[in-house]
Amino acid sequence: MSGTISLNGLGIGSGLDTEGIVTALVNVEKAGENAMQSKLTANTSSISNLSSVSTLLGKLKAASDALDTASEVGSYKATSSNTAIVASAAGNALPGKYSIKVNKLAQEQRNYSNTISSATAAMGQSGTLRLAIGSGTATDISVSATDTIDDVMGKINASGLRLTASSFYDGKDYRIQLRGLDSGAANNINITELGTTFGFNATDNVAQQAQDAEIEIDKFTVKSATNQVTGAIRGVTLALTATTTDAVTVGVDNDPDALKTKLSTMVDAYNGVVNKIKTLTGTVGAAASDPNLAGDFTLRSVINQLSGALHQVNGTGTYNTLASIGLTLDKTGKLSLDSDKLNKAVAADSSSVTKLLAGVSGGSGGVMGAMSSAVDLFTRTGTGLIAGRTDALTSRNKTLQKRIDSEDARINRYADQLRKQFTNMDTQVAGSNSLSTYLAKLG
Repeated sequence: MSGTISLNGLGIGSGLDTEGIVTALVNVEKAGENAMQSKLTANTSSISNLSSVSTLLGKLKAASDALDTASEVGSYKATSSNTAIVASAAGNALPGKYSIKVNKLAQEQRNYSNTISSATAAMGQSGTLRLAIGSGTATDISVSATDTIDDVMGKINASGLRLTASSFYDGKDYRIQLRGLDSGAANNINITELGTTFGFNATDNVAQQAQDAEIEIDKFTVKSATNQVTGAIRGVTLALTATTTDAVTVGVDNDPDALKTKLSTMVDAYNGVVNKIKTLTGTVGAAASDPNLAGDFTLRSVINQLSGALHQVNGTGTYNTLASIGLTLDKTGKLSLDSDKLNKAVAADSSSVTKLLAGVSGGSGGVMGAMSSAVDLFTRTGTGLIAGRTDALTSRNKTLQKRIDSEDARINRYADQLRKQFTNMDTQVAGSNSLSTYLAKLG
């Protein structure tokens, strides 16, 4: 409590605990302010709790979005019999088995200059280096007689071409290395020397020619500019690490465990949202942890909307509800996954499971899309229902804070006034006491 005058305890003339009296009177006046401060604190806590719900809903949306397309639901695993080929499968893969040989690996081009005796002295080269990548437009690099190795490499590296220049030292002499940044035959480096004699095109100075990767899939030749071969086998990426003499067997099979992992993540995220909301708003057997949000309509609506998405029927086959593939809600609203039931559904009719979860491409959406849309209704920035609830509480807090500040200023003025009055009273009592003492001495 601020004040312009302090009596430091007992009154000078009266002997009263004036500061104690001021504090007691001020505390009575502060009752209203304290109530507003308690409400402000409660609202701030509720805003934080709503933010926590939004965060959990964000996790649920991410888990749902990871299952809202056919390629994400369709889970396959690719295996390889040799580390020379590392195979991985995406959701749009199809079961199959292939015999593959790696004849060549993709590589970038590397050329070296003739030897250069000093790294810091002028090289005495004068002319133009004309460089181009594949069939691209050539770029001329001007070389002066006073240029050092670093000068020439700096000009090349500043050209913007998809190549780099660096130096190599063999213990006696230096060389400039030109290295392409991209592999593949189409990315070869074309070098023309006009006036200079670096010797980049000399046979002994070409360390590596740019080339495509070349593989045989069941004896059919496939080429790739990189060692990541995609598109040859639907939904499968073949990462090439070495050439092979014998054929490597690559297989693609259903992987129900991958789908189970994604669904388990969604189940955990869903239950996290429901548990948080029930804790905040209260249930029949437990009081709300946040009185401000007890029975809150917005938060209760979250549970209702999410539950509605889970009960959506999609398709006409055997597996057209989440319950039919092992996803069920218990009496408490908790979601659980029966792995055996899921595995059975995937093995029996994987396309039906995919349609249920992800919908039909270009047609109606699946359950996961409905779940994601339900989450959006509440979490959209600015327009979401939780954002609206948060904004209302924030607005109330601003109003409360203004009232608290105003009340605090009024109470400070009141306290100052009391202190002044007690000071005047003590001054008068002190004067009376002095007069009484003087008159007593005269008598």
